[in-house]
Amino acid sequence: MDHKNLSYYRSFFQTPPLWNGNLDGLEQFRFPKIDFGNLETKVIPSNLRFGHKIEHIFQQLIQHSQDYKLIAHNIPIRKNKVSMGEIDFLVQNVDDEMYTHVELTYKFYVLRQDTTIVQHQLIGPNQRDSFYAKKEKIFNHQIPLLNTPEAISVLKELNIDISELRHQVCFKCQLFIPYEVEKMDLAPFNSECIAGRWITLRKFRSSNFLKLKYYLPTKSEWLLEPSYEVAWLTYNEVLGFISNRLEDGNSPMLWVKIEESKIEKLFIVWW
Repeated sequence: MDHKNLSYYRSFFQTPPLWNGNLDGLEQFRFPKIDFGNLETKVIPSNLRFGHKIEHIFQQLIQHSQDYKLIAHNIPIRKNKVSMGEIDFLVQNVDDEMYTHVELTYKFYVLRQDTTIVQHQLIGPNQRDSFYAKKEKIFNHQIPLLNTPEAISVLKELNIDISELRHQVCFKCQLFIPYEVEKMDLAPFNSECIAGRWITLRKFRSSNFLKLKYYLPTKSEWLLEPSYEVAWLTYNEVLGFISNRLEDGNSPMLWVKIEESKIEKLFIVWW
């Protein structure tokens, strides 16, 4: 397996869960240990959307683990040929043979401080999604889906009794705090998820940023730890690229080389 491909698997694995244990009834899936020394996985297809790449990585890692058996994934549930939704992953613990339904989520959230309720502060960098909306969807749609007659019938075919099925989430996240903020109290969330900062274009236009070097990662590369081995751009070069993205309502992530031994992730938001 080539180094670049392996780095995606490592970065996913090393991304912390957004919370530890239980949050409002949502229990985090405890990821098994993975031996990366003998990891043999398929190359991630380049044409997949980001969410499907994450599913591909999760699937390969579970299949490689000694702790779980992958029973099924992306199982469509239909009523009269109309889709009601999908079951993300069904896994079985090798030791106790318990079955778990795992709802997989990987998010990039910026923290806005326009409300005091932390759960409402986490939003997508493009303002198209939020933690609270995602949590509500899991509670109100994804978990109830498995209690429908249609889903129960599908589970029966897999010899799984709904009453013995655990529901857990693998909810990994990279969090970005406001640029001028040094520390934030993120409880009940995991502060280890802080991966960088965010800033408005107006503030990014200050002289503080003129002499630094920049790289504009692809959406897939957002997952990765920043690398020094990329084609760095000057401030003026990168400004042209990000202006186009911002006009389209997309907030780009930058890797910012502060000095030879320090790189930071920075979202420039359009709003």
